[in-house]
Amino acid sequence: SKAEGHLNDGIEHYGMGHWDVAKKHFSAAEQADPKSAEAHYDLALALDKSGDHAGATAHFKKAHDLGASNAAIQESEILKKHLKM
Repeated sequence: SKAEGHLNDGIEHYGMGHWDVAKKHFSAAEQADPKSAEAHYDLALALDKSGDHAGATAHFKKAHDLGASNAAIQESEILKKHLKM
């Protein structure tokens, strides 16, 4: 998808602890493909690391709703914590 390049770049930066750079890539991925559960999930992770817990919760909710068939998202402990599941 159009979001894939941004997701890959974001994941690379996230792995290096560059939360703000990762957040920009994940946000671009979400803009490119608003129905991408992975983009919302990854953006939520980066927002959580950056201390934006309200933003993270909003994107975890979207990821949960859009990613009904994605077991990794559905079973995510941090997502469950944010959504109080």
